[in-house]
Amino acid sequence: MSPPSSSFRRPANPVTQAAFRRQLRLEIYLPLGLTLLGIAVFVGVAAALSYGTPGAWADTTLILLAVPTALLLAILLSALAAASYLLLRLIREIPGFTSGLQQGVGRVSGAVQKGSGAAVRPVIIPRAILAAAAEAGRSLRSIFRAE
Repeated sequence: MSPPSSSFRRPANPVTQAAFRRQLRLEIYLPLGLTLLGIAVFVGVAAALSYGTPGAWADTTLILLAVPTALLLAILLSALAAASYLLLRLIREIPGFTSGLQQGVGRVSGAVQKGSGAAVRPVIIPRAILAAAAEAGRSLRSIFRAE
């Protein structure tokens, strides 16, 4: 059975889409909005009462900016550590999988060298015999000329 065409998409069900949007509003947007509203009310009350010094507010702001950054960096560090561990495991396992491939490539290489040697032998051997005969003729000529 062949897989369905990638251009075929079923139209979205309006009932499930509405339920998803309602759930999104209740579980994501409402808590975020209430949190931001609470922070705004807290800052407004603190500013109206002149509570704290500007330095204390700057320190609080710095902490509120540093904590999420530190959490994200910790998550990134753990992801990198996990990736390094998996890479080391993979490096240990790869030779077992690739040794058969390496042996097959070695056999193919030997067969190719044998075949290429057989292919060029009819050309190389007569030329080698002719070159050896020419060298022997030059040697004989040089021997007879020297005397």
